[in-house]
Amino acid sequence: MQLERNEQIGLVTRTQIAERAGVRRPAVSNWARRHKDFPTSVRSGDTELFREAEIARWLMDRTIPRSQLLDGEQAGTTYADRFRRTSGDRPYAEPKVVGSGALPVGTKDKKAVDQLMGRLADRVRGPAAMADFVNLCLIVMYVRHAEPERWHRIEDAMSAGQGARDVQSLLRSLGDMAQETLRRNGDRTDMRSSLLQLEPRSWDDLTTAVRTAADTGVGAFQLVWESFSAREGLHSSEFCSPVGLASVSAALVMTPGQKTTVLDPYTRGGEMLAAAYRYIEDARGTVYGETLDGRLQAVASLYLLHLGVRPKLTSTRSDRWPPNREHGVDVVLTNPPFNMSDAPGPGRRTGNWPYGSPPQGNDNFAWVQYILGALVLGGRAVVVMPVKAGNSVNVAEREIRRALVHGGAVECVITLPSHLFSGTPVPVSLWMLRRVERPVRDGVLFVDAQELGTKVRRRRVLRDTDCDAITNVVRSWLDEEQGPAGEEYVARAADQGLAAAVVARTVIMADEGCSLRPADYLGGGNYGAAPDAAQLREAGERAAEHVDDLRVLEQRWMGSGNGYRTGAGSGGWNEAVLKNLCEIRPGPSYTRLPAEARTTDAGIPLVFPQDLVGGKIVEEPQNRVPWLTAERFKKFELLPDDIVCVRTGAQQQPALVSGSQAGWLLSSNVTRLRVRPNAEIDPLYLHAYLGLRYAREWMSHRAAATAAPSLSSAALGHLPVRFPPIGRQRQCVNLLVELGQRADAYASYASAIGRLRAELAEHLLHGAVEPL
Repeated sequence: MQLERNEQIGLVTRTQIAERAGVRRPAVSNWARRHKDFPTSVRSGDTELFREAEIARWLMDRTIPRSQLLDGEQAGTTYADRFRRTSGDRPYAEPKVVGSGALPVGTKDKKAVDQLMGRLADRVRGPAAMADFVNLCLIVMYVRHAEPERWHRIEDAMSAGQGARDVQSLLRSLGDMAQETLRRNGDRTDMRSSLLQLEPRSWDDLTTAVRTAADTGVGAFQLVWESFSAREGLHSSEFCSPVGLASVSAALVMTPGQKTTVLDPYTRGGEMLAAAYRYIEDARGTVYGETLDGRLQAVASLYLLHLGVRPKLTSTRSDRWPPNREHGVDVVLTNPPFNMSDAPGPGRRTGNWPYGSPPQGNDNFAWVQYILGALVLGGRAVVVMPVKAGNSVNVAEREIRRALVHGGAVECVITLPSHLFSGTPVPVSLWMLRRVERPVRDGVLFVDAQELGTKVRRRRVLRDTDCDAITNVVRSWLDEEQGPAGEEYVARAADQGLAAAVVARTVIMADEGCSLRPADYLGGGNYGAAPDAAQLREAGERAAEHVDDLRVLEQRWMGSGNGYRTGAGSGGWNEAVLKNLCEIRPGPSYTRLPAEARTTDAGIPLVFPQDLVGGKIVEEPQNRVPWLTAERFKKFELLPDDIVCVRTGAQQQPALVSGSQAGWLLSSNVTRLRVRPNAEIDPLYLHAYLGLRYAREWMSHRAAATAAPSLSSAALGHLPVRFPPIGRQRQCVNLLVELGQRADAYASYASAIGRLRAELAEHLLHGAVEPL
């Protein structure tokens, strides 16, 4: 949360201490040498830094001699008074608040991030690590949006730049800005050195990257880190928490406008604290963060400052598991690393383990107990845990689970979908914990939310509606000490499309494994619970709707006159070869667009023969090219009503391009047909004609007889096409479209009947319904 202005969380050098205390620099060195209680320094690269708050406390006992008092200072003034008073004399203002919570990410931002994280990144970073280039992007995004006055200096530097000789100067300026900002907010990451590792190929490459990053919206910040996580295959200790996961976690335990202290003991990129900030934005709460990874602390610092939040972050926890904390917090939201072993040193020996000592090889339950120890009495925590932690067979972990349940520390466990993270498909669960002296309720609520989320490429994303579905079930359980009967939660969960069960603590502890995995109480699939009457009702309604749709289509067909009769033959029709009717454009050669230029994650879809199905192009092609690459292949773009044919490989039915596929690109293996403006043929008619048995056989016979058959543009251009006047063409197309709609409607009806049958079987064989 936004801190009071007199709260000092920054880092200062010896020179800055001297300036603010009004002494010469050697005086500070004398203090450090002569007084053993002088604050301990930390290092950022080659620079020695001190924490503002510690320096201010130490100076409180140092009264300024009368001979050294400044105008306006009274006798008895301490160096701490002067030090604190001059804390506002910084050369830069506090960051501008640019937004909070889950920030919007538009198509333009996605395109810009795809461009940044593609070949442009390699041209700018040279031999440097990808993380150094990511730091550049994040710094630019932060300064551009949060500190616009400082950004003008960067724009001026780019405008005045003379080329390669100014590359290091620009990187140094950005690094200095980021480093000063981070130090003011207690982060000692050496950003200047990180940026100076970059070796751009040219001034233009560097300025292109800087301007592209600067042109993004505020929501693109996390998109860069997520793209980096996916590209680099980060470990579970490194990648950031999905925004949807953070939003759900905060919504489960936080109340808007309520003064709250929040801790994330493994801050990652700051997503949990950002989600918490939305709830205490107008209250006078505080957010604390701890991290053992300095690189992630810099990301978290910039991200939170990006939102206008000044958190208390630290990466200096000397003991991995400190037994006593300075203060407790109301809420803990965290996503600790999964299944990581304890760091070497005394941490395991000095940790406070009231529920049992965790095994040496896995920290999952060390984190759980550290989190509970950080809470005030009655405080709550939401912890992201691997699903297998709920029923692991390790004896120590099993006994810790038993002690947690016996003491009433576990209130709820929620299973979430797999593929939430960009770096791993592992399914996770949320453990809702509470610090209590004795249990306040007799049971634990288990919820299955595995079917929630929207598939976006290779991930599942939790939307606001998913968050609402979970909180509608769980918040009432948490907010009421006893809560309604368990049956009510089962019904409430079913209404939200979830499965739930309330299991008595005695039942859980009686189980040998003392499982906290929802599947062990909810069964498999739908977890063996009674079939959902709402699903049967919906299946019946959908089938009835399809019957109504079919009735409407049949009535329209009968009344439209769209029948057919024996024709008079093709007299008066025209005939032309395909090249006179269409522009024929094969895809780019493989050498221009090789496999290494393609991606499966982001960019412009690339159409291959396998994407031509049933006369259409599939909506999710497997291959894409980065936005920047696509810009070089504009002449191979597709427009609505273009026709795509197979160029290399087994012949498929040609596909018609829809409006949503405009801008997609041809691959090397396909050919585009685009009807010429003066050709008297309708594109839809031509598409239907090319799907005829005759046309497809013609193309197959003329494909070169090689290991992979290939149909050249020259050969395809000689395909004869016969067509009636344009009005008759459109009549033919309308008739075929109408019949196609009827066929699709009957197929949908058949699918709905199949679903009704499957759902009815669940109910009939469960005894929930009976035949008439």
